[in-house]
Amino acid sequence: MRRTSLFVVVLLLTGCGAAPPPPSPSSPPSSSPAPSASPSVPARATAARPDDVDGDGFSDLAFQLDSADPARLVIVYGSRRGLDPGRRTVLGRFVPWIIDGGLHADLDRDGYGDVLAFGAPEGQDRPMAPSVFWGGPAGIPADAVPTPIRPPVTGDTGTHRAITGDFDGDGTADIAMALPAPPDPATGPSGPGPSPGPSERGASPSGGRVAGPGLGLLFGPFDRAGTAARRVVRASPTGEEFWHMTSDRIGGWPSGLVAFEGDDGEQRSGWLLAGRRGGPAAQARRLTPGMAAAFGDFDGDGVRDLAAGDDGSRNNEPGNETEPPEVDRTLTVYYGDGRERRFKGANGQATAADLNGDGHDDLVFGRADGGSPPRVHWGGPDGLGPGQPLPGASGTPLTSGDYDGDGDGEVVLMDAGRIQVTDGRRIVASFDAT
Repeated sequence: MRRTSLFVVVLLLTGCGAAPPPPSPSSPPSSSPAPSASPSVPARATAARPDDVDGDGFSDLAFQLDSADPARLVIVYGSRRGLDPGRRTVLGRFVPWIIDGGLHADLDRDGYGDVLAFGAPEGQDRPMAPSVFWGGPAGIPADAVPTPIRPPVTGDTGTHRAITGDFDGDGTADIAMALPAPPDPATGPSGPGPSPGPSERGASPSGGRVAGPGLGLLFGPFDRAGTAARRVVRASPTGEEFWHMTSDRIGGWPSGLVAFEGDDGEQRSGWLLAGRRGGPAAQARRLTPGMAAAFGDFDGDGVRDLAAGDDGSRNNEPGNETEPPEVDRTLTVYYGDGRERRFKGANGQATAADLNGDGHDDLVFGRADGGSPPRVHWGGPDGLGPGQPLPGASGTPLTSGDYDGDGDGEVVLMDAGRIQVTDGRRIVASFDAT
Protein backbone atom coordinates (compact mmCIF):
# COMPACT_ATOMS: atom_id res chain seq x y z
CA MET A 1 0.00 0.00 0.00
CA ARG A 2 1.41 3.39 -0.89
CA ARG A 3 2.27 5.64 2.00
CA THR A 4 0.10 8.68 2.57
CA SER A 5 2.47 11.33 3.76
CA LEU A 6 2.39 14.80 5.22
CA PHE A 7 5.42 16.53 3.98
CA VAL A 8 6.52 20.12 4.20
CA VAL A 9 9.28 22.35 3.39
CA VAL A 10 13.05 22.23 4.06
CA LEU A 11 16.43 20.66 2.60
CA LEU A 12 19.89 18.18 2.17
CA LEU A 13 24.00 16.94 1.86
CA THR A 14 27.27 16.73 0.05
CA GLY A 15 28.18 13.16 0.31
CA CYS A 16 29.99 10.06 1.09
CA GLY A 17 31.32 7.97 -1.76
CA ALA A 18 30.14 4.62 -2.96
CA ALA A 19 33.39 2.71 -2.87
CA PRO A 20 36.30 3.26 -0.50
CA PRO A 21 37.47 5.89 -0.03
CA PRO A 22 34.04 7.60 -0.08
CA PRO A 23 33.94 10.98 -1.80
CA SER A 24 33.69 13.85 0.67
CA PRO A 25 30.58 15.99 0.64
CA SER A 26 32.79 19.03 0.21
CA SER A 27 35.36 17.87 -2.29
CA PRO A 28 37.16 20.45 -4.47
CA PRO A 29 34.92 22.46 -6.78
CA SER A 30 34.33 21.18 -10.26
CA SER A 31 34.02 23.41 -13.27
CA SER A 32 30.55 24.78 -13.85
CA PRO A 33 28.88 24.41 -17.24
CA ALA A 34 28.51 27.67 -19.10
CA PRO A 35 25.08 29.10 -18.40
CA SER A 36 22.68 29.91 -21.15
CA ALA A 37 21.14 33.34 -21.48
CA SER A 38 19.59 34.18 -18.14
CA PRO A 39 15.93 35.24 -18.02
CA SER A 40 15.02 38.68 -16.80
CA VAL A 41 14.70 38.64 -12.98
CA PRO A 42 14.45 41.25 -10.27
CA ALA A 43 17.77 42.69 -9.12
CA ARG A 44 17.27 42.28 -5.34
CA ALA A 45 19.47 39.98 -3.27
CA THR A 46 18.45 36.41 -2.50
CA ALA A 47 16.26 36.08 0.61
CA ALA A 48 18.29 35.80 3.83
CA ARG A 49 16.03 32.93 4.88
CA PRO A 50 14.81 30.76 1.99
CA ASP A 51 11.70 29.92 4.03
CA ASP A 52 10.76 33.56 4.77
CA VAL A 53 7.99 34.17 2.26
CA ASP A 54 7.09 37.68 3.44
CA GLY A 55 10.64 38.98 4.00
CA ASP A 56 10.20 39.98 7.66
CA GLY A 57 13.23 38.00 8.89
CA PHE A 58 11.34 35.02 10.36
CA SER A 59 10.97 31.53 8.91
CA ASP A 60 7.45 30.67 7.80
CA LEU A 61 5.82 27.24 7.79
CA ALA A 62 4.19 25.73 4.70
CA PHE A 63 2.38 22.41 5.00
CA GLN A 64 -0.28 20.29 3.38
CA LEU A 65 -3.60 20.01 5.21
CA ASP A 66 -4.98 16.62 4.26
CA SER A 67 -8.01 16.88 6.55
CA ALA A 68 -9.49 19.48 4.21
CA ASP A 69 -11.61 18.33 1.28
CA PRO A 70 -9.96 18.85 -1.09
CA ALA A 71 -6.49 19.02 0.47
CA ARG A 72 -5.04 22.50 0.87
CA LEU A 73 -1.70 24.18 1.32
CA VAL A 74 -1.39 26.32 4.44
CA ILE A 75 1.16 29.02 5.32
CA VAL A 76 1.65 29.97 9.00
CA TYR A 77 3.89 33.00 9.45
CA GLY A 78 6.72 33.41 11.93
CA SER A 79 7.14 36.27 14.40
CA ARG A 80 9.25 37.31 17.40
CA ARG A 81 7.10 34.92 19.43
CA GLY A 82 7.51 32.10 16.93
CA LEU A 83 4.85 30.73 14.61
CA ASP A 84 1.70 32.83 14.85
CA PRO A 85 -1.37 30.58 14.32
CA GLY A 86 -3.51 33.71 14.09
CA ARG A 87 -1.69 34.77 10.94
CA ARG A 88 -2.04 32.12 8.32
CA THR A 89 -3.07 31.72 4.71
CA VAL A 90 -5.05 28.80 3.29
CA LEU A 91 -4.38 28.63 -0.45
CA GLY A 92 -7.78 27.99 -1.96
CA ARG A 93 -7.30 27.71 -5.71
CA PHE A 94 -4.80 24.83 -5.84
CA VAL A 95 -5.19 21.16 -4.90
CA PRO A 96 -1.89 19.63 -3.79
CA TRP A 97 -1.15 15.97 -4.20
CA ILE A 98 1.94 16.06 -2.03
CA ILE A 99 4.42 18.60 -0.71
CA ASP A 100 7.91 17.24 -0.07
CA GLY A 101 10.67 18.41 2.21
CA GLY A 102 12.94 21.07 0.78
CA LEU A 103 10.42 23.26 -1.00
CA HIS A 104 11.14 26.73 0.40
CA ALA A 105 13.53 28.74 -1.77
CA ASP A 106 13.87 32.21 -3.31
CA LEU A 107 13.64 31.01 -6.89
CA ASP A 108 13.49 34.42 -8.59
CA ARG A 109 15.97 36.25 -6.32
CA ASP A 110 13.53 38.99 -5.36
CA GLY A 111 14.30 38.72 -1.63
CA TYR A 112 11.21 36.66 -0.72
CA GLY A 113 11.01 32.91 -0.21
CA ASP A 114 8.79 30.92 -2.56
CA VAL A 115 6.93 27.63 -2.08
CA LEU A 116 7.15 24.75 -4.56
CA ALA A 117 4.28 22.26 -4.54
CA PHE A 118 3.01 19.40 -6.70
CA GLY A 119 -0.63 19.50 -7.74
CA ALA A 120 -3.08 21.26 -10.04
CA PRO A 121 -5.34 24.34 -10.02
CA GLU A 122 -8.77 23.55 -8.62
CA GLY A 123 -11.52 23.12 -11.21
CA GLN A 124 -9.16 22.90 -14.18
CA ASP A 125 -8.57 19.84 -16.31
CA ARG A 126 -4.80 20.03 -16.08
CA PRO A 127 -2.26 17.37 -15.10
CA MET A 128 -0.58 17.68 -11.73
CA ALA A 129 2.81 19.30 -12.01
CA PRO A 130 5.42 21.16 -9.94
CA SER A 131 4.25 24.74 -9.45
CA VAL A 132 5.62 27.69 -7.50
CA PHE A 133 3.79 30.16 -5.27
CA TRP A 134 5.72 33.43 -5.32
CA GLY A 135 6.42 35.13 -1.99
CA GLY A 136 6.12 38.89 -1.48
CA PRO A 137 5.83 41.66 1.16
CA ALA A 138 2.38 40.41 2.21
CA GLY A 139 3.29 36.73 1.95
CA ILE A 140 1.26 34.58 -0.41
CA PRO A 141 -2.39 35.63 -0.94
CA ALA A 142 -5.16 33.07 -0.43
CA ASP A 143 -6.32 33.35 -4.04
CA ALA A 144 -2.83 32.98 -5.53
CA VAL A 145 -2.57 30.79 -8.63
CA PRO A 146 0.90 29.21 -8.85
CA THR A 147 3.14 29.18 -11.88
CA PRO A 148 3.92 25.75 -13.37
CA ILE A 149 7.65 25.06 -13.59
CA ARG A 150 8.72 24.49 -17.16
CA PRO A 151 10.36 21.03 -17.34
CA PRO A 152 13.66 20.56 -19.18
CA VAL A 153 12.08 18.15 -21.67
CA THR A 154 8.88 18.09 -23.70
CA GLY A 155 6.12 15.57 -23.18
CA ASP A 156 3.91 14.45 -20.30
CA THR A 157 4.55 16.36 -17.07
CA GLY A 158 1.93 14.56 -15.03
CA THR A 159 4.42 12.35 -13.21
CA HIS A 160 7.17 14.91 -12.68
CA ARG A 161 8.11 15.58 -9.07
CA ALA A 162 10.50 18.31 -7.98
CA ILE A 163 12.49 19.62 -5.03
CA THR A 164 14.56 22.74 -4.35
CA GLY A 165 18.19 23.24 -3.36
CA ASP A 166 21.33 25.07 -4.39
CA PHE A 167 22.71 22.24 -6.47
CA ASP A 168 25.58 24.14 -8.10
CA GLY A 169 26.58 26.08 -4.98
CA ASP A 170 26.31 29.55 -6.53
CA GLY A 171 23.91 30.88 -3.87
CA THR A 172 20.87 30.86 -6.17
CA ALA A 173 18.02 28.37 -5.68
CA ASP A 174 17.65 25.52 -8.18
CA ILE A 175 15.16 22.72 -8.77
CA ALA A 176 15.76 18.99 -9.22
CA MET A 177 12.99 17.22 -11.16
CA ALA A 178 12.23 13.52 -11.62
CA LEU A 179 11.73 12.78 -15.33
CA PRO A 180 9.79 9.72 -16.51
CA ALA A 181 11.11 7.65 -19.38
CA PRO A 182 10.05 9.07 -22.75
CA PRO A 183 7.58 7.05 -24.82
CA ASP A 184 9.29 4.57 -27.12
CA PRO A 185 7.28 2.97 -29.95
CA ALA A 186 9.47 -0.13 -29.74
CA THR A 187 9.24 -0.74 -25.99
CA GLY A 188 6.12 1.08 -24.81
CA PRO A 189 5.65 4.05 -22.52
CA SER A 190 8.51 3.31 -20.13
CA GLY A 191 11.29 3.09 -22.68
CA PRO A 192 14.66 1.46 -22.05
CA GLY A 193 16.59 2.44 -18.96
CA PRO A 194 20.32 2.72 -18.23
CA SER A 195 22.28 -0.30 -16.99
CA PRO A 196 24.80 0.99 -14.46
CA GLY A 197 26.95 -1.01 -12.06
CA PRO A 198 25.70 -2.47 -8.78
CA SER A 199 27.03 0.17 -6.33
CA GLU A 200 27.36 3.36 -8.36
CA ARG A 201 25.41 5.01 -11.13
CA GLY A 202 26.74 7.67 -13.41
CA ALA A 203 25.30 10.68 -15.17
CA SER A 204 24.64 11.13 -18.84
CA PRO A 205 26.26 14.03 -20.66
CA SER A 206 24.79 17.42 -19.80
CA GLY A 207 21.81 18.57 -21.80
CA GLY A 208 19.60 16.67 -24.21
CA ARG A 209 17.32 13.76 -23.33
CA VAL A 210 18.45 10.47 -21.84
CA ALA A 211 17.15 7.17 -23.21
CA GLY A 212 15.43 6.12 -19.97
CA PRO A 213 14.07 7.89 -16.91
CA GLY A 214 16.13 10.90 -15.90
CA LEU A 215 16.96 13.63 -13.44
CA GLY A 216 16.42 17.20 -14.58
CA LEU A 217 18.50 19.95 -12.95
CA LEU A 218 17.01 23.40 -13.44
CA PHE A 219 19.45 26.09 -12.34
CA GLY A 220 18.14 29.44 -11.16
CA PRO A 221 17.27 32.16 -11.12
CA PHE A 222 13.78 31.52 -12.53
CA ASP A 223 11.63 34.07 -14.27
CA ARG A 224 7.94 34.52 -13.42
CA ALA A 225 7.01 32.21 -16.29
CA GLY A 226 8.71 29.32 -14.43
CA THR A 227 11.69 29.09 -16.77
CA ALA A 228 15.18 28.34 -15.43
CA ALA A 229 18.35 30.17 -16.44
CA ARG A 230 19.83 26.87 -17.64
CA ARG A 231 18.89 23.21 -17.65
CA VAL A 232 20.72 19.88 -17.55
CA VAL A 233 19.30 16.36 -17.97
CA ARG A 234 21.04 13.30 -16.50
CA ALA A 235 20.26 9.61 -16.34
CA SER A 236 18.22 8.52 -13.34
CA PRO A 237 20.46 8.10 -10.26
CA THR A 238 18.44 5.00 -9.31
CA GLY A 239 18.50 3.44 -12.79
CA GLU A 240 14.70 3.50 -12.91
CA GLU A 241 11.81 5.89 -12.54
CA PHE A 242 11.70 7.58 -9.14
CA TRP A 243 9.56 10.20 -7.43
CA HIS A 244 10.63 10.68 -3.82
CA MET A 245 13.66 12.92 -3.16
CA THR A 246 15.38 14.68 -0.25
CA SER A 247 17.76 17.61 -0.66
CA ASP A 248 20.00 19.66 1.61
CA ARG A 249 18.84 23.07 2.67
CA ILE A 250 20.17 26.20 1.04
CA GLY A 251 22.89 27.63 3.27
CA GLY A 252 26.00 28.65 1.37
CA TRP A 253 27.17 25.21 0.24
CA PRO A 254 26.25 22.97 -2.73
CA SER A 255 23.14 20.98 -1.84
CA GLY A 256 23.37 17.20 -1.91
CA LEU A 257 20.46 15.17 -3.24
CA VAL A 258 19.03 11.74 -2.41
CA ALA A 259 16.74 10.04 -4.96
CA PHE A 260 14.88 7.02 -3.64
CA GLU A 261 14.08 3.92 -5.64
CA GLY A 262 10.40 3.67 -6.50
CA ASP A 263 8.46 2.22 -3.57
CA ASP A 264 5.04 0.80 -2.83
CA GLY A 265 5.13 1.30 0.93
CA GLU A 266 8.26 -0.71 1.64
CA GLN A 267 11.74 0.58 2.50
CA ARG A 268 13.88 1.16 -0.60
CA SER A 269 17.41 2.43 -1.04
CA GLY A 270 18.25 6.05 -1.57
CA TRP A 271 20.96 7.02 -4.05
CA LEU A 272 23.11 9.90 -2.83
CA LEU A 273 24.45 12.53 -5.21
CA ALA A 274 26.99 14.52 -3.21
CA GLY A 275 26.90 18.29 -3.46
CA ARG A 276 29.56 19.76 -5.75
CA ARG A 277 30.31 23.20 -7.14
CA GLY A 278 28.79 23.34 -10.61
CA GLY A 279 26.28 20.57 -9.93
CA PRO A 280 25.79 17.30 -8.02
CA ALA A 281 28.45 14.58 -8.22
CA ALA A 282 28.44 12.48 -11.38
CA GLN A 283 28.35 9.20 -9.43
CA ALA A 284 25.57 8.24 -7.04
CA ARG A 285 26.13 6.12 -3.95
CA ARG A 286 23.57 3.52 -2.88
CA LEU A 287 22.49 3.80 0.76
CA THR A 288 21.09 1.24 3.17
CA PRO A 289 17.32 0.91 2.52
CA GLY A 290 15.23 3.46 4.40
CA MET A 291 12.86 6.16 3.16
CA ALA A 292 13.65 8.86 5.75
CA ALA A 293 16.60 11.22 5.30
CA ALA A 294 17.92 14.57 6.54
CA PHE A 295 21.15 16.49 5.93
CA GLY A 296 23.14 18.45 8.49
CA ASP A 297 26.58 19.11 9.90
CA PHE A 298 26.22 16.91 12.94
CA ASP A 299 29.88 16.99 14.05
CA GLY A 300 30.48 20.67 13.31
CA ASP A 301 33.47 20.10 11.02
CA GLY A 302 32.06 22.23 8.20
CA VAL A 303 31.33 19.18 6.01
CA ARG A 304 27.78 18.08 5.34
CA ASP A 305 26.55 14.75 6.74
CA LEU A 306 23.46 12.64 6.08
CA ALA A 307 21.17 10.67 8.38
CA ALA A 308 19.00 8.08 6.63
CA GLY A 309 16.74 5.43 8.10
CA ASP A 310 13.55 3.41 8.32
CA ASP A 311 10.50 5.67 8.08
CA GLY A 312 8.24 2.95 9.49
CA SER A 313 6.11 2.34 6.42
CA ARG A 314 5.47 -1.30 5.59
CA ASN A 315 3.97 -2.82 2.48
CA ASN A 316 0.83 -4.65 3.65
CA GLU A 317 0.68 -7.16 0.83
CA PRO A 318 0.89 -10.77 2.10
CA GLY A 319 4.43 -11.80 2.95
CA ASN A 320 5.79 -8.25 2.86
CA GLU A 321 4.88 -6.84 6.27
CA THR A 322 8.44 -6.82 7.64
CA GLU A 323 11.87 -5.46 6.80
CA PRO A 324 15.22 -7.25 7.30
CA PRO A 325 17.02 -6.68 10.64
CA GLU A 326 19.61 -4.38 9.10
CA VAL A 327 16.79 -2.10 7.90
CA ASP A 328 14.08 -2.47 10.57
CA ARG A 329 14.10 0.43 13.09
CA THR A 330 17.58 1.49 11.95
CA LEU A 331 19.06 4.96 11.48
CA THR A 332 22.42 5.25 9.69
CA VAL A 333 24.53 8.41 9.83
CA TYR A 334 26.91 8.95 6.91
CA TYR A 335 29.57 11.49 7.85
CA GLY A 336 31.41 13.59 5.31
CA ASP A 337 34.76 12.17 6.47
CA GLY A 338 33.68 8.62 5.59
CA ARG A 339 32.56 7.44 9.03
CA GLU A 340 29.26 5.65 9.54
CA ARG A 341 27.27 5.06 12.71
CA ARG A 342 24.04 3.15 13.23
CA PHE A 343 21.35 3.54 15.84
CA LYS A 344 18.67 0.90 16.47
CA GLY A 345 15.25 0.96 18.04
CA ALA A 346 13.23 3.67 16.27
CA ASN A 347 11.72 4.58 12.93
CA GLY A 348 9.88 7.54 11.47
CA GLN A 349 10.61 10.83 9.71
CA ALA A 350 13.85 12.78 10.22
CA THR A 351 14.40 16.54 10.47
CA ALA A 352 17.68 18.34 11.26
CA ALA A 353 18.32 21.75 12.85
CA ASP A 354 20.81 23.35 15.23
CA LEU A 355 18.39 23.46 18.15
CA ASN A 356 20.73 24.91 20.79
CA GLY A 357 22.97 27.13 18.65
CA ASP A 358 26.21 25.28 19.46
CA GLY A 359 27.28 24.93 15.82
CA HIS A 360 26.30 21.24 15.59
CA ASP A 361 23.10 20.23 13.83
CA ASP A 362 20.78 18.01 15.83
CA LEU A 363 18.30 15.43 14.54
CA VAL A 364 14.69 14.71 15.53
CA PHE A 365 13.65 11.22 14.43
CA GLY A 366 10.47 9.23 15.05
CA ARG A 367 6.75 9.22 14.36
CA ALA A 368 3.41 9.65 16.04
CA ASP A 369 2.33 6.03 15.65
CA GLY A 370 4.06 2.67 15.61
CA GLY A 371 5.71 2.85 19.01
CA SER A 372 8.54 5.17 17.96
CA PRO A 373 7.81 8.53 19.63
CA PRO A 374 10.14 11.29 18.44
CA ARG A 375 13.64 11.32 19.86
CA VAL A 376 16.30 14.00 19.65
CA HIS A 377 19.86 13.04 18.71
CA TRP A 378 22.07 15.91 19.88
CA GLY A 379 25.01 16.81 17.67
CA GLY A 380 28.53 17.27 19.03
CA PRO A 381 32.22 17.03 18.07
CA ASP A 382 31.86 13.27 17.52
CA GLY A 383 28.55 13.58 15.69
CA LEU A 384 25.08 12.52 16.73
CA GLY A 385 24.56 10.91 20.11
CA PRO A 386 21.96 8.27 21.00
CA GLY A 387 18.35 9.35 20.75
CA GLN A 388 16.75 10.84 23.84
CA PRO A 389 13.00 11.12 24.44
CA LEU A 390 11.60 14.43 23.27
CA PRO A 391 9.52 15.74 26.20
CA GLY A 392 5.85 16.30 25.38
CA ALA A 393 6.21 15.37 21.71
CA SER A 394 3.39 13.36 20.17
CA GLY A 395 3.70 14.21 16.47
CA THR A 396 5.81 13.21 13.49
CA PRO A 397 8.73 15.46 12.46
CA LEU A 398 7.65 17.65 9.58
CA THR A 399 10.27 20.35 8.98
CA SER A 400 12.44 22.91 10.75
CA GLY A 401 13.16 26.63 10.68
CA ASP A 402 14.00 29.65 12.82
CA TYR A 403 10.44 30.80 13.39
CA ASP A 404 11.24 33.30 16.18
CA GLY A 405 14.43 34.69 14.59
CA ASP A 406 16.66 34.03 17.63
CA GLY A 407 19.34 32.22 15.62
CA ASP A 408 18.48 28.71 16.85
CA GLY A 409 16.34 26.30 14.89
CA GLU A 410 13.04 24.76 15.92
CA VAL A 411 11.45 21.53 14.69
CA VAL A 412 7.78 21.27 13.71
CA LEU A 413 5.84 18.07 14.37
CA MET A 414 2.31 17.16 13.31
CA ASP A 415 -0.17 14.63 14.67
CA ALA A 416 -3.88 14.33 13.85
CA GLY A 417 -4.18 17.93 12.72
CA ARG A 418 -2.19 19.34 15.64
CA ILE A 419 1.04 21.31 15.14
CA GLN A 420 3.78 21.15 17.78
CA VAL A 421 6.97 23.22 17.81
CA THR A 422 9.97 22.03 19.85
CA ASP A 423 13.41 23.40 20.71
CA GLY A 424 14.59 19.88 21.58
CA ARG A 425 14.04 20.38 25.33
CA ARG A 426 10.34 21.12 25.46
CA ILE A 427 7.28 21.91 23.34
CA VAL A 428 7.38 25.69 22.90
CA ALA A 429 4.11 26.01 20.97
CA SER A 430 1.10 23.88 20.05
CA PHE A 431 -1.94 24.77 17.93
CA ASP A 432 -4.47 23.31 15.53
CA ALA A 433 -3.42 22.94 11.91
CA THR A 434 -6.87 23.95 10.67
